Amino acid sequence: MKKKITPLSILTNLDAIITGVTLTICVIMVNVNVIFRYVLGNPIKWTDEVVTSLFVWTVFMGSAYAHRKHAHLGVDIVVNLIHGKAREIIEFVMSILQILVLVLLTYISSQYVYNLIYSRGVLKMTLTDTLRIPKWYTGIAVPLGFGLSLIYQIYFFLRDQLHLIKTKETPEADAEKNEEGGAY
Repeated sequence: MKKKITPLSILTNLDAIITGVTLTICVIMVNVNVIFRYVLGNPIKWTDEVVTSLFVWTVFMGSAYAHRKHAHLGVDIVVNLIHGKAREIIEFVMSILQILVLVLLTYISSQYVYNLIYSRGVLKMTLTDTLRIPKWYTGIAVPLGFGLSLIYQIYFFLRDQLHLIKTKETPEADAEKNEEGGAY
């Protein structure tokens, strides 16, 4: 069955859409520049700058998408060996640490973008070398990516904590969890 494309589905998957579009444009532009450079002997000077900017968007939006899909690499060998209350405590602490790190990264990257726009409180945009466009167009992808990951992590944390609260209220859920051998 084919899924229907709606404004909500586009908004929900905007991180994936931005990642796919920017990566596709990067690949096309690099290949076109290779043809211009080696076949025609006349490289397009501004492509490196544009591809670098698009790649920053690809990386940080892709990182947020991977966070949403739980696709980041993780070493959870020790956590998988632990069951019951100890595992819940470890997962709780790890979620809190992830939230704190993402808050810090979002804040620091936001300061970086601010400094690309203002110098000592005075509007003075830093421009790119070739195209002379504001660098914050590229830099804004960093706090957006970290910010989206932060929003996703807060959502997962609240969802998991509410799930644990709901399951602790019912004895049947505790029995099922004990049979499965862990929280997941």
